[in-house]
Amino acid sequence: MAGLNQTQHRLPQATVTLLGVIAAWLIFTGLMFLVSRYNYLLFHNLAELFSIAVAVAVFMLAWNTRRFVNNDFLLLIGTSFLFAGFIDLFHTLSYKGMEVIASDDANLPTQLWIAARYLQSLSLLAAVLLIRRRIKKRLLLSVMTAVTALLLASIATGIFPDCYVNGLTPFKKVSEYIISLIFAAAALRLGRESEAFSPRVLALIRLSLVFMIGAELTFTFYIDVYGVSNFLGHIFKILAVYCIYKCVIETGLNQPFDLLFHGMKKRELELEESHKLLQEIAHRDQLTGLPNRLLFETRLTHALEKAQRENYAGQKRIVQVIIMDVDDFKGINDRLGHLGGDEVLLEIGRRLRAEIRESDTVARWGGDEFTCILEDLSGPDIAEHMAQKILTSMTEPVEVQDQIVSVTVSLGYSLYPIHSEKKADLLRYADMALYRAKGTKKSFRVYDGAVSRFDRSTD
Repeated sequence: MAGLNQTQHRLPQATVTLLGVIAAWLIFTGLMFLVSRYNYLLFHNLAELFSIAVAVAVFMLAWNTRRFVNNDFLLLIGTSFLFAGFIDLFHTLSYKGMEVIASDDANLPTQLWIAARYLQSLSLLAAVLLIRRRIKKRLLLSVMTAVTALLLASIATGIFPDCYVNGLTPFKKVSEYIISLIFAAAALRLGRESEAFSPRVLALIRLSLVFMIGAELTFTFYIDVYGVSNFLGHIFKILAVYCIYKCVIETGLNQPFDLLFHGMKKRELELEESHKLLQEIAHRDQLTGLPNRLLFETRLTHALEKAQRENYAGQKRIVQVIIMDVDDFKGINDRLGHLGGDEVLLEIGRRLRAEIRESDTVARWGGDEFTCILEDLSGPDIAEHMAQKILTSMTEPVEVQDQIVSVTVSLGYSLYPIHSEKKADLLRYADMALYRAKGTKKSFRVYDGAVSRFDRSTD
């Protein structure tokens, strides 16, 4: 009982996994905070170099798989990450205290940060908007190179607005909000293109965008480049880049069909669905939805093979093959029209389905003829009972076009293995029995030796 209670109170696996991930990130954040307290430049370098490394890896994967994917979303993202990472490298080297690139204050690294984020956010939005279009690779590289060069030149020449002068400038704060809105717009647009991604990839991209927005908004609050708000902004950036890593690198290598070949996989599934639909059309009667003649004969073959195996085992099972048609159906069509006749056939199909087991088969043979396969019958008396049961279900008048129509049917059947063990013979004998029933004005007949003297040509 104790073990059972423990099982009942056990958390769902998804919840346990989520709690584990949260705990791991809290521990990681705590460790990074300790690193930042020890040496903020060390923390900043680790955060930025991780981002740059992932950016380079994303570009390499996107570039080397560009021939195999059916859209250039990943290529545009990878290229923008590469060039934004290049600017982030200058941002890292010019950070206050690094003394690699001469900088008297925090303005230069902040300008580089804003420039990289504008490039990254606008490229991401463009990637979503252009997801259904092909992009010329050389043109993409040329544009990215030109934009990056212009951004760096504008910063070097003083054209780019100041971002940090004794604190954050209005331009810097407004830019962070604009960048956040661009990321949000990309996330919203991404929802309209969800079919282009697997659920896992889509969820990771969205989560990355949420963290990117969190980073930008957090960076609007800091006063000191070594402060807590700056630290939290970089933690959000690490989370965003980690999601991109999981989405592109890990998924691309471990589950390539979810990322690189999602379109191919989607088309394959669509082809499978189309094939199933064509199979359904090929094997189903379009009016009643019942199996057609082709599917009926296939199922009859399987039923006879199954009965043969079971009879070898001594079970002595019988298969009943029924052919039934509507008496004077031409008169019904003449009186009600073809649409009215179709309604009569639909109702007969519904009644037949209701009278037989799910394991049995009822099919439309063609015109006003229906066929049935009843398997695993214990004897001829059960077969006769089933024929009578079917006929009884047809005695109820049919309401068609606000008219009450009396419909009568005739039925003939043969039995495996009593009359034959061959499919063609069983169908022929059931057909003979049907026309004997119509000729003698009896509702149903079972095939017997006398029936063999009759066929359609004699009626």
